[in-house]
Amino acid sequence: MINIDKRLEKVEVEQDTMVKAISDLQGFRSLILPVVVGGISAVIGAVLTAILRWLYIANNP
Repeated sequence: MINIDKRLEKVEVEQDTMVKAISDLQGFRSLILPVVVGGISAVIGAVLTAILRWLYIANNP
């Protein structure tokens, strides 16, 4: 019975560690990754808008 208690305690400690690691990873992905993707999207959108406006102005005298 003592061995089962020790195993159960070890499993509980490992589970707590895994839950913390997963929550940390989710926190990173939910905060940092969208900001980076949004910034990249904004830059791409700005470049495409500038190119299209330049082409429109160049073709309409």
